[in-house]
Amino acid sequence: MTGGGAQHQRKARVVIAGASGLIGQALCASYRYGGHTVCRLVRREAEKPDERSWDPERPDPELVDGCDILVNLAGSPLNGRWTAARKNAIRASRIGTAAALAGMVAGATKPPRVFLSASGIRWYGIDRGDEELTEASEPGPYDGLLPTVAQDWEKAAGDGVVHLRLGLVLSRKGGLLERMLPLFKLGLGGRFGTGREYWSHVSLADAVGAIRFLAMLPGAAGAYNVTAPEPVRNRDFATALGRALRRPAAVSLPYAVLRPVLGEVADEVFGGLRVVPHRLTEAGFGFRHPDVDTAIRAALTDG
Repeated sequence: MTGGGAQHQRKARVVIAGASGLIGQALCASYRYGGHTVCRLVRREAEKPDERSWDPERPDPELVDGCDILVNLAGSPLNGRWTAARKNAIRASRIGTAAALAGMVAGATKPPRVFLSASGIRWYGIDRGDEELTEASEPGPYDGLLPTVAQDWEKAAGDGVVHLRLGLVLSRKGGLLERMLPLFKLGLGGRFGTGREYWSHVSLADAVGAIRFLAMLPGAAGAYNVTAPEPVRNRDFATALGRALRRPAAVSLPYAVLRPVLGEVADEVFGGLRVVPHRLTEAGFGFRHPDVDTAIRAALTDG
């Protein structure tokens, strides 16, 4: 069974929280293309036929009652300076939303067949050096914002849930790559920090494919690393991006420069984690973009 096998699944009713984000938009489009019914949960008044308004402070089980697949991708963006208010928003948008959806599933008369909830590879910590990390690895130290959030996020979603430990999702339309592209196109790109830190990336297409694959995988539950099978050091990522853009990538941006500009986010986002998708590959998922070159090429042409 491969990533493309999801296209042949029976028609399903899919409810998605966080559908307006990078992955959420692509996932909605993918399911609709396959003829499935998509319902998007929005935190405002519903304006379109496929939208349903909801409030995590007053979760309504009827919103998920009778659906086949529930996917939680909600989460406030990580970019920007991490003020106290920003940190609270990052936590609440993930942990509070996951807890609300878990309560809705528990209260539904006919609960979803499967509940998939986003998490992140910072569950493993901020920097683990060259250590290869699989789903069987121990969690990282319970300090720093992102490791704390990731671990509490999974606890809030509960047991029996598919936890999507997402790596660096590559797309020219969002995320870190979108912010890197202007510099690299000017020939001012290069490595961050020491350049030795591992970046565990995944193409947007493979992230979507993995979610759909796991939604149809019998007995799927627990953590799955949603990362490409070949993580690379960030200096090699920079070289690959420069090569794809036909631009030099020789500039070095040390943490001494990044910290004053980005604040705490520099330490937590750019720390190295060498994460591999052991459970996904063991289950038979076939990556379309297993290496950094194919993933970057896909990112530069998506959508």
